[in-house]
Amino acid sequence: MVNNEKELLEAIKHEHHITKEITDTLIELDQLPSTGTQVYLNDLIVTLYKRVVDVNDDITVDIFADKVITAEEFTKWIEDNFTEYSANMFKESI
Repeated sequence: MVNNEKELLEAIKHEHHITKEITDTLIELDQLPSTGTQVYLNDLIVTLYKRVVDVNDDITVDIFADKVITAEEFTKWIEDNFTEYSANMFKESI
């Protein structure tokens, strides 16, 4: 269970199994109106993106059915689940 920002960041950076709870928390953060939260969220999803597409990182993500996904599939997930603002910030960051 993710109880605070530090735990969320640690999970994104180091966990080998990213649960649906973690990805749901990211989506919930996207609904907050704070610019600071949007920047923090972008850092998190860019970090997760880099780990997901790195074939040398043995990360599994529940929402992707534990399969290896491409950068395009991850970007599509961002576009489908996050606000346009967050999706555009993400695409500009990668």
